[in-house]
Amino acid sequence: MLNWPSAILWSALAALPAAAQPIAGMGVEDTPLRPSELKLMQRIAAADPSFRYADRVKRYFRIHPTTKNRIPLRVEMVLPQSNGLYFGEFIRYEILVDEPGALVTYQFDSGAAHRGSGTIVVTPRDVIKTERSCGTSSCQIRVERNGEVVYARKS
Repeated sequence: MLNWPSAILWSALAALPAAAQPIAGMGVEDTPLRPSELKLMQRIAAADPSFRYADRVKRYFRIHPTTKNRIPLRVEMVLPQSNGLYFGEFIRYEILVDEPGALVTYQFDSGAAHRGSGTIVVTPRDVIKTERSCGTSSCQIRVERNGEVVYARKS
């Protein structure tokens, strides 16, 4: 769970244009997924074939003023885009990875027809996905465990 200072920092980092000057004591790097992160993504994809991911992430961090150690703030997946769309259908798609917490959060937007957000928690035995999405006429909440729907409600 985020504390307020981290949440504010995440928003500030996400709002920075790519050409922005770095903030003193802060950094970002583009790296491949770590083996443990790749394993997490593969477990999720095995339970949910519709789950999409990429092999690179941006790691946002700050540098501790005394120890000079990196303090991780955010791990954001770098997703492929073609003709202005992610995965050929989304105008916006964002995935945040918290591998130590075995947690993935995502948001997607296909325009008015389909948009939403979700959270995926991976435990030693289960992959639990909770998603809220809306279309042109209704919204729904779905909870899946290992690919099986355990709760669904339309509104």
